[in-house]
Amino acid sequence: MTFFPRPWLVIAALSSGVFGCATVGGAQGKDLVTLRYGWPEQATIRVMHTVDVRTDWSGRMTAQRRYAMRLGPVDEEGRRRLIIQDVEIIEAPFPAFVEPLATSIIDAQGDFQGIDPLEDGPGQDLLDALPVSPRKKAQMAKALTNGLEREARNRWNEWVGSWHGARFKPGRTEVVATTMSVGTGRKKTEEVPAEERVRLDVGVACSDAVPEPRCARLKIVREPVGQTDETQGRYAHVELELVTDPATLLPYSSRVIRMDRVDWNDGTGEPDFHEAVHVEQHTFLHGVEGAPGQVAAVGLR
Repeated sequence: MTFFPRPWLVIAALSSGVFGCATVGGAQGKDLVTLRYGWPEQATIRVMHTVDVRTDWSGRMTAQRRYAMRLGPVDEEGRRRLIIQDVEIIEAPFPAFVEPLATSIIDAQGDFQGIDPLEDGPGQDLLDALPVSPRKKAQMAKALTNGLEREARNRWNEWVGSWHGARFKPGRTEVVATTMSVGTGRKKTEEVPAEERVRLDVGVACSDAVPEPRCARLKIVREPVGQTDETQGRYAHVELELVTDPATLLPYSSRVIRMDRVDWNDGTGEPDFHEAVHVEQHTFLHGVEGAPGQVAAVGLR
């Protein structure tokens, strides 16, 4: 279920070079932290997934589900499957939230390689129950498969795939020139110059359940050039915060925030600005029974 773009791969590509070799002040290799992929064999993780959408015109909607993830054994091609099971829907005001979660295929380097065929999972059961023609069903199957693969890829890259091998100087904020989409009306957007601020902190607690300071916190903030949340007029803000074990990239929490302020009058007449905030959080529990922690509160101004 993808509600907005997550362009973290741009930063990952830069982090292996720009952040590792061209940090201001001449960082040496020994000053850098390299994030490495190393999920253990048969790793099982329980996940709480929360989506919180708040707007100043329609109030608040919250969706929640929990599930278990299991990384299977290596197959003959050196790949492993990340299997989603025991899905429990708690709240689902968004139709996409009840769509099945695909089994992802991950290679030995930690890169996403696709998903298992639809007929091998619950998505086929969903299609089989629909009273539509075979041609229509085939079209729907293709669209569902493409959507499930896109979401699975985004999810894995947000947690792991964008970061393995990336190098950072802890405690230093790096600024990268990029672009981002900003709303210009109810249904219009445009790409504008933007800055992405990237910072890795190490020695942080992994979670309330795992307070040992052995994790890293990666934070990325993207905003239009020269703007902050205090800026008047149209505005957009995208933020990722990932808490992970830098030695394995086993995640403990991942939160993505998207905020938009848009003029519904499309820049004509008296401005009519409206704000929306979308927060998506995954909280992970490793190796023990119990429910994952709750999503952190994020307020609308």
